[in-house]
Amino acid sequence: MTFIVETIVWLFALGLITFEFVILLAKPKAIQFLRAFVKTPWHHFLEQTLRLIVGASIVVHAPHMAFSDFFGVFGWIIIITSLMLVGLPWRWHRTFAQKVIPTVIKFIQLYGILCLILGGFIIYSLI
Repeated sequence: MTFIVETIVWLFALGLITFEFVILLAKPKAIQFLRAFVKTPWHHFLEQTLRLIVGASIVVHAPHMAFSDFFGVFGWIIIITSLMLVGLPWRWHRTFAQKVIPTVIKFIQLYGILCLILGGFIIYSLI
């Protein structure tokens, strides 16, 4: 079990880092990725399921990481916000995303750098 949750946390961190490189090398693909999760209810629930898996993995593995208190709280924030989004109608999430995503796209370079920093911090904490 420990191996599985640690692998999920590693994949999450590497995914964050990879996203920065996608922004640098293929910005339209990164933008398409950001817009994809609210296209349909299926995409919405896929996003929330992945978030719940990542959040739970971070919570379970946090005691084995540096900054364990931080990652315990961080994992619970992911879980709680995901459950809230599952409880809300998909259209509300879509409306919210349609308002927020243009701002994220406007500052996508900064968003990518923040993803890179968070991914690096997670890997540092895993090592």
